[in-house]
Amino acid sequence: MRNVVASALTVVAIAAAWAVWRFGDHSQRSDVETAMPRAVAEPREELIVRLTPAKLEAAKIHVAPVERREVQEMHRVPAKIGYNTSRRLEIKLPASGVVKQVKALPGQLIEQGQPLAILTSVQVGLARDAVIKSEADVHLATHEFQWASQIAKNLGELLTMLDSDPDVPDVESRFKDKLLGDHRDKVVSAYSKLLLAQRAWKGTEAMASRGAISERLVQERESGREVAAAYFKSVCEQARFDAHHLEVRTRADLEHAERVLAVNHQQLTLLLGPFAEIAESTEDDQLCQLVLRSPLTGVVEDRFVSDGVQFVASQSLFAVANTDTLWVSAQIYEREWSALMLNDVKELMVETPALPGKRFTARVQFTGVSISPETHAVPLVAELANPEGQFKPGMFAWVTMPVGTRHEALVVPAEAVMQQDERSFVFVELDGQTFQRLDVTLGITTPDFCEVTRGLRAGQEVVDHGAFTLKSELVLEGEDEP
Repeated sequence: MRNVVASALTVVAIAAAWAVWRFGDHSQRSDVETAMPRAVAEPREELIVRLTPAKLEAAKIHVAPVERREVQEMHRVPAKIGYNTSRRLEIKLPASGVVKQVKALPGQLIEQGQPLAILTSVQVGLARDAVIKSEADVHLATHEFQWASQIAKNLGELLTMLDSDPDVPDVESRFKDKLLGDHRDKVVSAYSKLLLAQRAWKGTEAMASRGAISERLVQERESGREVAAAYFKSVCEQARFDAHHLEVRTRADLEHAERVLAVNHQQLTLLLGPFAEIAESTEDDQLCQLVLRSPLTGVVEDRFVSDGVQFVASQSLFAVANTDTLWVSAQIYEREWSALMLNDVKELMVETPALPGKRFTARVQFTGVSISPETHAVPLVAELANPEGQFKPGMFAWVTMPVGTRHEALVVPAEAVMQQDERSFVFVELDGQTFQRLDVTLGITTPDFCEVTRGLRAGQEVVDHGAFTLKSELVLEGEDEP
């Protein structure tokens, strides 16, 4: 009779609890939390796993709370690791020539500026000779321009001094050590004749007033003074013009010589290219010699020439690469492109089979602007740090990127979710040695966590380490049943 009463009371309690849950106030609960009522009945025995102390210790069970956090859908796409194209160079020379001596071998670590090879090139030698000749022409033109400029300056000072009617000895003394060219003789001689004519005219005027000389002699001396003055003026004008003209012409010659030198320098630079430099010596036996240097610090990947081999212009001589940073290239298909753009992705997570269990971060460098007609995908390139050289160009990789909007959800560690017969489930701890299987519906999943849309509520604790052991025990118990 007692058993009957106890059973009846149990049924009533269960019914009352269900009514409270069914018709009670759930306005403060989330959809996920109301999706599963709080169990009041005993769990089904076939979903219970009990571990012996020995098995519990071996399984090293660990639990983690079901918690709310922001989640975002992630997408994993295949990618390929390759060179950072700005840090891998094939060394070429715009000129042809002969390899005199190779200084670096494949696989060798090399510093920026370190010699790769010693080369000889007749084209470079001729270009160097043209530069040397142009430099001499500039030097000569500079000297001529300075000479002409100094003459023009000194002539101007001389003509200014002559306007004050100085004595010839004073003029010769002041300009004794100054450059005047042939203007010294012409101008000073004309000035000396003018002074003589002026003095003769002054004496004639005095004598004519006393009637000591004839009118004809007076006229002759006056005419001589006027002729000397006109000649002196013409000499000064011609000298000023000639000096200015010489200065302008020598300046033009200097500018032309400088332009030719600049052109020849540019021609030599083009022949050397960005990676070679000429030998310092200008001796005949080294005029055609040049040194090929590494443009960056890295590794000599390949050598395409050897000692004594001839090469033609633009032929690859060496390949040098710096792999401190590499590029990860992924193909983003049309259906993912719009979502990717909305998230303005700055970083990607990278995994590679060559380094299992490890994840790395790569910074997005650029994305393509057009869709490939062959793959219907847009290229996405990110920079991957590689200071230890653990990545190699050509490696396959997986790239994980966000493609959805962020939202709040219940999540559990990814290790806590088990799969069987296309159903997902977790284990919750009932006591220290007893665990219950609960089926769950999943949403977004990542390598770290899974979103749970049905089957759990916040605050519950799920097994995240040792869940596979519990699954195995549950399967074994099911098989042992008759």
